[in-house]
Amino acid sequence: MPGMRTWNKYVNVPLEDRTPYNETGDMWGINKLNPSEPSVKVPYKESGHMIRGNNVEILTLAENAAFVYWVTGEEKFARFATDIFNVWLVGTYYMNPILDPEKSCGSVGGWEPGGICGYYDYEQIHDDLVMHAAMAYDFAFDYLIRHPHAHLKAIGKDTKTVAAEVFKRFINIGLVRGGKSGNWNVNGWNIMLRPMLVLDHNEAYADGKGKEYYLNLLVNESTPYHDAIPDILKTYDRVTGLWPESPGYSFGTVQSLLDWAAPLKRAGIDIIAGNPILQKAAMAVFPWMDDAANMVVFGDSRGGSANFQAFENLLTYYTGTDNKEGVEKVASALNKGISQKKYSRNNAGWTGLCTYTATIPSVRVESNERASYSPHHRFITMKNWEGDYKMMFTLYGGKKGYHLTPNGLALQFYAYGYALAPDAAAYESYWSKDHGYHQSPTGSNTVLPGYTEGDITIHAMEPMVKEGEFVNDRELTPYLNFADVSAGEKRRMVAMVRTSGNSGYYVDIFRSDRADNDYLFHHVGTSMEITDSEGNKLPGEALEKFDKTWHEGYHWFSNLHKSDYNQNFIASWSMPEDITARLWMAGGEGREIYQVDAPPTTMNKGLTPGDICMPPMPTPALIVRQEGNNAHTHPFVSVYEAYKKSGPNVLGVEALQGDDGCTGVKVNTADGYADYLFTATDMQAHHPSKRVSFCGRLGLIREKEGQIQLMYLGCGRSLKKSNFVLESDHDVYAAIYMQHGVWYYSATGPVRVKIGKETKELNEGYNQKL
Repeated sequence: MPGMRTWNKYVNVPLEDRTPYNETGDMWGINKLNPSEPSVKVPYKESGHMIRGNNVEILTLAENAAFVYWVTGEEKFARFATDIFNVWLVGTYYMNPILDPEKSCGSVGGWEPGGICGYYDYEQIHDDLVMHAAMAYDFAFDYLIRHPHAHLKAIGKDTKTVAAEVFKRFINIGLVRGGKSGNWNVNGWNIMLRPMLVLDHNEAYADGKGKEYYLNLLVNESTPYHDAIPDILKTYDRVTGLWPESPGYSFGTVQSLLDWAAPLKRAGIDIIAGNPILQKAAMAVFPWMDDAANMVVFGDSRGGSANFQAFENLLTYYTGTDNKEGVEKVASALNKGISQKKYSRNNAGWTGLCTYTATIPSVRVESNERASYSPHHRFITMKNWEGDYKMMFTLYGGKKGYHLTPNGLALQFYAYGYALAPDAAAYESYWSKDHGYHQSPTGSNTVLPGYTEGDITIHAMEPMVKEGEFVNDRELTPYLNFADVSAGEKRRMVAMVRTSGNSGYYVDIFRSDRADNDYLFHHVGTSMEITDSEGNKLPGEALEKFDKTWHEGYHWFSNLHKSDYNQNFIASWSMPEDITARLWMAGGEGREIYQVDAPPTTMNKGLTPGDICMPPMPTPALIVRQEGNNAHTHPFVSVYEAYKKSGPNVLGVEALQGDDGCTGVKVNTADGYADYLFTATDMQAHHPSKRVSFCGRLGLIREKEGQIQLMYLGCGRSLKKSNFVLESDHDVYAAIYMQHGVWYYSATGPVRVKIGKETKELNEGYNQKL
C-alpha cells in the first residue's frame, strides 16, 4: 500500500540504488523541485506515491519482457517476466483489501461497496499494478503455465486459477469503488479493462462472470457505481467535442477511450464506428494546441505536448476506414510533433508496435482556425499563424469545479512557440500549500480584487465563433483578432495585431469598476527590468511585504521592489533563445509599480525557453497597483510584444485621450506604421483621435507616411477619418485594407464604404477587391 494518498516532492532513486528486500517502506528519494540535491530517505508515511511508482516500474519490466518473449520466442525474456510475475501473484493472492474503519476513503474498506479505495491503493483509479500484471500474464501465458510458483504447487493450485481469482478481485472491487462519472469513471475502467480481457468466457467460472459479463458492464450497462460507454460519451459536449474538465483530463479521457478501441475490437466490439463523438473529441485538441504542439494551460492542467498517441489511434482507424481527410489532419499533427521533437515513435511501446500504422503519410495540413470558444470552460483562443511569427493569445474567465480554477478574467500571450506570459502550474500536488497560489487568481494574469469566477459575457469577438460551433477559420483581415469580454465588474479587451509576416503586437485594455485595483502580469524570464518610456531604469525600494493584499496567494510573492511612478513605463524580460519581451503601459493616477519574484511557472520541460522558471527558479512578475482611481473609467492600457535579434517592432506607445467610455492607444512601429486602436464600452459616438469619429466596440486605423492603409470596425456602426468611412445601419464587423496597391474589403453584413469621393454599398463578403 502506498504510504500516502497525496503526492510529495520526491521521486525514486534509480532502481539499482534502492534498498532490496525493504520491509520498512522507507524510500530513497530525489527532490523533484531541486534534483541536484543529494537523495534522502523518505519515511514510509511521507512517501507519497513512491511505493506505487516502484512497484509499477518493476511490473512494467515484466510486462515488456513478456512482450519480447511473445514476439521472439526467446525464453530468457519469459523467465525474467515469470520471476517477477509469480512473486507478485502469490503475494497478492494472500492479500485482503485494506480496512478503513474511519471511512477516510468513503467506506469501511474490505469488500464493502462505495468510496474510492482500491484493492492495492488509496484510490481505485491508481490500482494500476493489475494492468501491467495482466499483460505479463497474457504475453507469457504458455511459459507461466509451465513454470508455476513453487508455493502454488505446495497448495495444489495452478497459475491460471490463481491469476483469474486475483484479477477478478481487482475488477470486482473496482466495480463498486471510484467514481460513477467524470475522469474517475474513465480512469477506473482503464484499470479494469486489461484484466477483464485476459479472462476466459463466462462458462469457465463457477459464478458465471468471465470476459463477456464484465465487458457488458463497460460497453452497455451502467451501474450505480460506474457509467458504461454510452453514458460516458454523453459527457462530451456535442458542439465542441470537449470533456467538461480541464485540458489534462479532457484529452486524457478521450485518449483512454481510444486506447480501448483496438483491444475491444479484437474482442469483437467496435466502439468508434457508432460513436462519432469520439472522433470529434479527439480532434477538439487542435484549437487547444499552440504552435509548438503543446496543450494550453488553465485550470489544474500542467500543459505539455499533446497526446500524440490519440492521433496514432485515429490514424489507424482512419486508414482502416479510408477517411482521407481524417488521415491528413492527424498525420499533419503527428509529423509536426516529430519535426519539433515533441513526439517519437521510438517511444510507442508494445501497444504502438501492435496497433499503429506502418508509416505516417508525408502530408502537411496546418490547422487554420483563427478562433475557438468553449462556453462551458469560459475559454477563448485566438491565433494568427499566417506568417513566420506565430501569434496566439488565450482569454478566459474563472470557474469552480471540473478541475477548473477561480482564476479571474485572465489572459496568456504566446510567441516563438511558448506561453511567455503564462498561467502558473508548478504546484506540487492538490494537497500542497503552493496549490493555493497556482490554482488561484494570484497565479494568473488578471486584476484583483473582485471577480474570480462566474459567467462571462462576450460583447464582441472577431473572428466570431457562432452559437452551435467551436471554431471559426474565417477572418475579416490577415491583421487582427480581438475579443471584448466582461465578467462581474471586470471588462477586458484583448487584440492581436499583425504588422508583417515577422512581427506583431498585443493590446490589453482592462477595466475594473473599483477604486483600488492590482494588475498582475507574470512572465517567464531570467531577468526583468522596469524603465520609463525613454529607457531610464526606475528606482525601486525593497520591501519585506505588501502593505495591503487582496488574496492569500500574495504571500507567495517575494523579493519585492516598489516604484512610486504614475507615468508611462516599459517592463522588459530577457530569456534564452535570444528572446526579449516588452510590456508598454500607459500611466495613470494613483499608481505604484511592484517588481516581484513569483513561484516557478511549470514542472514540465519544454514549455519555457531554455526551461527557465522551473523549480526552484522563480518567475519574474509585475504588479501595477492603482488606488483611488476607478479603473473602469481609467483602465490599465498596455501593449506587448516579443522579439529576437532583429529588435523590437514597437517603437513607441501613447494613450489616446478620448473620454470615459472610450480608450485607446497609438502604436508606432519599425515598419513605419502608426496604428490607432481604440475601444468603447457603449455604442455612442466617440472622438478618440484627431478627425476620427467612432461608434463601436473596437476601431483600428493604420497609417503609413500619413496615408491610411487599413480601417477596421469591430461590432459597430461607424468609423470615420477624413474622407475614409465605414458605416452600417446595424452592428457589423467590417474592414478595408490595402495590399500591393489594391483595396480590399470584408464585412459580416451590409456596409457603406467611402474612400475619397467614391461611396459603395456593399453586402457581406470576405477579402473582396473594392
